[in-house]
Amino acid sequence: MINVSHCKGKKRFITFQPDNPGMAIEEVREFVEKEVGRWSNEIDRRNLIPEQLLREMASLGLFGLTIPKEYGGKGISVNGFLEVLELVSKECPSIAHVIFLHSMAYDILLKFGSDGLKERYLPEIATGRRILALPFTEPKSGTDLAAVELKATREGDFYVLNGVKTLATNGIYAGLFVVLARTREQEGHKGLTLFLVEKEDGVASTEPLDLMSSRGAGVSILKFENVRVHKNRIIGSEGKGFILAVKGLALGRVPFSSIAIGIAKCALEEAVKWSLKRKSFGRPIFENQAISFPLAEIAAELEAVRALRDELGTRIERGDIPVAEASMVKLLSSELAVKATRLAIQVMGGWGLSSSVKVSRLYRDAKALEIAEGTSEAQKMIIARQLLKKYKR
Repeated sequence: MINVSHCKGKKRFITFQPDNPGMAIEEVREFVEKEVGRWSNEIDRRNLIPEQLLREMASLGLFGLTIPKEYGGKGISVNGFLEVLELVSKECPSIAHVIFLHSMAYDILLKFGSDGLKERYLPEIATGRRILALPFTEPKSGTDLAAVELKATREGDFYVLNGVKTLATNGIYAGLFVVLARTREQEGHKGLTLFLVEKEDGVASTEPLDLMSSRGAGVSILKFENVRVHKNRIIGSEGKGFILAVKGLALGRVPFSSIAIGIAKCALEEAVKWSLKRKSFGRPIFENQAISFPLAEIAAELEAVRALRDELGTRIERGDIPVAEASMVKLLSSELAVKATRLAIQVMGGWGLSSSVKVSRLYRDAKALEIAEGTSEAQKMIIARQLLKKYKR
């Protein structure tokens, strides 16, 4: 069941039941259509999510969806979370990015953090009092995670962090950061450690970067200058940061695919609706196979990718880490999102180029999906390595 109580104003507090998360989907859909939908163009224009909308997201529990109830979260299933991300992405992928990166960061803390860290921070994370960022990318390292240079120098019971992280989603909103830093020189990936860093420790963020996509997702540059972090805020243990980060990234590619699926689905719907009402030579353009056949192909590919995503969600729920398959669904879904939005613009003709039309914004957002959380080329590298392991004699 869904328990909905009303507080002062119009905020709703929803209790998701883990045994039947689908019962809450209609409430999320209503929020997305009424609130997210009316703000999406403004978010894109201003490159910022309004504070009141962030508060509404927090009141709905969107910052603690898969966090167990014992820590104040909603405790929904992985597949329930995937459906929520897909719904949000249809209206505003940037908001979906904020929720997704926040969840990927707390999932690392949940799976690999100490009991003390989880008890101290997860209740604040679940309620949205502290939004998380997961800044791995640096000016000289992206796909090559082992090349991280941000230094963490041991001084007694503390580590002093110095360096820069860039392209950090949630950077301007975050109060907590899961940071990958180098604790030992000359040891490659074995010299990296994960830290949980508070903004109050001295992390400085620039204004949001003026990107063509993911506008409003709070993407910024983060500066760490003599940031002191107690040793108790290491996630896992010293020198194990690379392994934990790679596992976190692999698990994150499945929910990331939901953003792509949401974009592709919305583009398909917009294109079909337009082609049914737009007439040329006296009949709807949908009746031309040059229009309807490509749309049919998108529909078929979309269902196939969704089926793979849902299967992987079930496997993750069981505790699996499907590395190769996660890269497959990330690769296929992101490229499908680009294909679907490009087709939607083509179907709509000149109107598809208007900044006031949803698909033009979605096209820009879709392109980022082939780059963020591991480029399409990086996914092919991962898949190829798994093939080599499987078939090499």
